Amino acid sequence: MSPVLMRIDDDSAFSAYTPVGAPTSATVAQVRTAGAVQIPEGNSGIWECTPGCFRRGVVQAEFSYFIEGSGCFRGDDGTTVEFRAGDTIYFAANTQGEWDIRQSAQSLCYFRLGECIGPKGGKP
Repeated sequence: MSPVLMRIDDDSAFSAYTPVGAPTSATVAQVRTAGAVQIPEGNSGIWECTPGCFRRGVVQAEFSYFIEGSGCFRGDDGTTVEFRAGDTIYFAANTQGEWDIRQSAQSLCYFRLGECIGPKGGKP
């Protein structure tokens, strides 16, 4: 397989902002994506989100590198992971919990297909 290039030259590459699917705070976070690329066994793309709290809408295993922003993820299992720009988070398939985006965030995401139970949704 040849290398796959994902290039984001400017804001025109992003989709329009849309409200998150399952907000849990009065401030409804808005998300947009760019550079969504299907690659063997997964998908990748850039995800941006404004401040707010919401349920994680992805059931696939996910690797996210945070380029900008800060916040935390509170897992339904009681774990809390604080993150900021430069951090990487890995979610096993079917990880459930709540995002709390405190500063607008941008992350590079990779989703592994075939490692989930239930519908697809959420990030790119």
